[in-house]
Amino acid sequence: MIPAHAALIARSVLSCPATITLRVGGTDEELRDETYDVTCDVHGTPVFSASDTSALLTAAHVGVDGVVEVTSGLGTPGSRERRLTLVLEGQLAVRGSGCECCGDPRSLVAVELTAVTLYRDSLAVPVGLAQFRDRRHVLNQGYLQRTAEHANDAHEGELRSAMAAAFGLPLQSLLAASLLRVDTSGVDVSWLDAAGAHTERLDFLRTVSSPQELGAALRSHLHAGIC
Repeated sequence: MIPAHAALIARSVLSCPATITLRVGGTDEELRDETYDVTCDVHGTPVFSASDTSALLTAAHVGVDGVVEVTSGLGTPGSRERRLTLVLEGQLAVRGSGCECCGDPRSLVAVELTAVTLYRDSLAVPVGLAQFRDRRHVLNQGYLQRTAEHANDAHEGELRSAMAAAFGLPLQSLLAASLLRVDTSGVDVSWLDAAGAHTERLDFLRTVSSPQELGAALRSHLHAGIC
């Protein structure tokens, strides 16, 4: 596998996980702690949100080693993409505070990576850290897939309004609406009405290259409430 391609696939798996397992301190025991959550993938660095009483935060303060295992949520169930697993090794480090608006102070804990390995079945592919962190990989397949899934799960009402406005349809005639695919040049949309299912392509004014540009393009072409 070409190194740059392996890095792009690895970043896609990290952006679109099916499951995430965290182990610390060089043990095989999974850290089972309900007070932490995976919060983001910052340029290839896995970051967790941990409460003040979290075992994860305690471990991060002393800089223990951590291993993150990510199974792929790419594609559809049963696809070859779901057979991918990503293993990230590194040292835990506190990265500052997260959101405190809910009265639950959180800290951000990063895994400062020392090794990345991509597995497909029993085949292990080492991934170079510089290539894995390449900022050009930020709008990877996994990130774009998760963007579409989030819009469909959280903004279906806004999508129906957007498609009614974009294609001159009576809003009350749309029974459902969804994003089929998001890429850096536009979005494939679908809606259902009394006549059946329909698909159309909405092209962005220009190709986007960052999450901020993607969000702005989606809000501009679909609905101001899309985030």
